[in-house]
Amino acid sequence: MSGPQVWLIGCGAVVGLGAFLLVRAVLVVEQPRLADALARLDGRPAPVSVGSMPPTSDRWARATGRAGTWAAARLPAGALRGPSQALALIGWTPEGYAARKVGLAAFGAVVVPLLTAVLGMIGVRLPVVVPVAGSLALAGVLFFIVDLVVRDQAAEARGQMRRALCSYLDLVSLRRDASEGPTIALERAAALGNGWVFRRIVDALVAARLAGEAPWDGLRRLAADTGVGELADVADIAAVAAVEGASIAPTLRARAQSLRVQLLAEEEAAANTASEKLTAPVALLSIAFLLLFLYPALARLMAS
Repeated sequence: MSGPQVWLIGCGAVVGLGAFLLVRAVLVVEQPRLADALARLDGRPAPVSVGSMPPTSDRWARATGRAGTWAAARLPAGALRGPSQALALIGWTPEGYAARKVGLAAFGAVVVPLLTAVLGMIGVRLPVVVPVAGSLALAGVLFFIVDLVVRDQAAEARGQMRRALCSYLDLVSLRRDASEGPTIALERAAALGNGWVFRRIVDALVAARLAGEAPWDGLRRLAADTGVGELADVADIAAVAAVEGASIAPTLRARAQSLRVQLLAEEEAAANTASEKLTAPVALLSIAFLLLFLYPALARLMAS
């Protein structure tokens, strides 16, 4: 195996590793440990394991946290400040967000000169301005693409919360039909569900109870943290029932039904938009097929 082939294989391995790290940095979401979550609910610092190596996910989270803190301390103020609401919703830490942006930008700045070097080894010479401009452009694109990923994942998470909230409203209304109080109905209905949305609701209710607050205050806080305003509506309905003793089961069922209708309308609008986006590609494909079908006849006509 010659030297250029070895260089090509090495550069290909480096590019493949960078692509893997790119996908991992964009898609992997930090998941908090149970002990850390319970410690936060109690207001205590997170416990530190003694005498054992931390798990790989913990080491990855700590490494990205240190890298993000280091980058945030050396870049201009606000350059790595992400949307806190969206980050909290999808489970990203600010340090991990900063580490992703810096890491992807560094990858974009390195990969173009590396590819240019590979092309130079096989005889393709490019002006110096090409790798410089290409690396700066790719680094800038990858730096800002993290914001698009955060926005899309946060929008998807909000949609999941709103869909799960429909079931939660039905469960609370059934609990109220069973003559349970608003507080008990909210907590027991949340405990019946599965999935991360119900776990977030349970955490909000538990945190409100430990803080000596009403459960609807916890729901309002969760609505403010996630940007899902329908949770605040549930909190207002439960607060009215607790103060005035009104029967809120029909109101909860009506709110769940209206939310389902709203979600269905949004899904239909998104489907129509996706269908309209396919019109142009289908038209271009039809024109290309027609030209390919007519090419033999046109070629014979032009030759005669």
